[in-house]
Amino acid sequence: MVFDYDAGQWVWDLDRIRAKGYTDNVVELMMRKLSRLSGDSQKALEVLACLGHSASLDMLQVVYQSAADGVSGGLSEAEQAGLLFRSDNSYRFLHDRVQEAAYSRIPAEHRPRAHLRIGRLLATRTPPDKQNEGVFEIVNQLNRGAQLMTSSAEREHLAVLNLTAGKRAKASTAYASALRYLRTGRMLLAEDSWQSNYELIFALECLIAECELLTAQLGAAERHLGELSRRANTNHDIAIVTRLQLTLYTTLDRSERAIEIFLDYLRLGGTDWPLHPSLDDVKAEYARIWDLVGGRQIEDLVDLPIASHSDVLDMLDVFTEIVHPALSTTRTCHHWSSVGW
Repeated sequence: MVFDYDAGQWVWDLDRIRAKGYTDNVVELMMRKLSRLSGDSQKALEVLACLGHSASLDMLQVVYQSAADGVSGGLSEAEQAGLLFRSDNSYRFLHDRVQEAAYSRIPAEHRPRAHLRIGRLLATRTPPDKQNEGVFEIVNQLNRGAQLMTSSAEREHLAVLNLTAGKRAKASTAYASALRYLRTGRMLLAEDSWQSNYELIFALECLIAECELLTAQLGAAERHLGELSRRANTNHDIAIVTRLQLTLYTTLDRSERAIEIFLDYLRLGGTDWPLHPSLDDVKAEYARIWDLVGGRQIEDLVDLPIASHSDVLDMLDVFTEIVHPALSTTRTCHHWSSVGW
């Protein structure tokens, strides 16, 4: 390619460029460059590629099971070849294509085992107080090798790790990522986990439904919550599912269905309210509330101890969610206006 000063532009000869035999495939070009490295350096790059675009020196030491000098020795040739960049405490590929080329050197059928080995090393050698901090790195490796796990105990442990990763992703508003972790964790559990490990499977299913709500997958959320309403076996879990169902049906503008769910929840606690109360029903309930208040002033109620009983707090959460559906019905609004509210 040369610059034509008369024309004021660059010119090139495509036939001569093609004759040089340059590949159109950047990965293939990187593969050729990698093939010139020593066997030890190639293996080191393959392991690094399994970890991602970059990895800390501490993580590499765990995976290589060697000291920092040993890790550096395995990657120094690649660094000198311009394929890696090393900072004070990490290595990273200079380009995604380099990582892709290094990873493609591992036969597809061998990749799950490589990830499983790395994940197990990270899980066993990461200090307990740093497990949460490194949960994404651990889970991302183990999930890719989960198909090779034969122990139900190991699969359950990985489900727990996916639950932790899902919670952290959800807390960061990464709802789609949270769903991937949570669904993977659920798939690791057998159906009999509803009997053998109820708390774990309920937590996974419940968070899946909540993230489906947050990502507007409302049909899936409705199916999940319907199943959970039949599975929930503690007052706390029933309240959680009820609150999510109320949120769902409020979002769908199905206030009547939300009210039905709410009344079913009240009946479990012994309170039976009609779906369409008469004006007399409303007045009677209104009077009962004021009887409970008695002669106390608003200031007296403010100074009462803060509610701390879990059942009371759960019920308050449910009542908070039903306010909008209840007020949005014509009959309810008419009744409240009739009693002076």
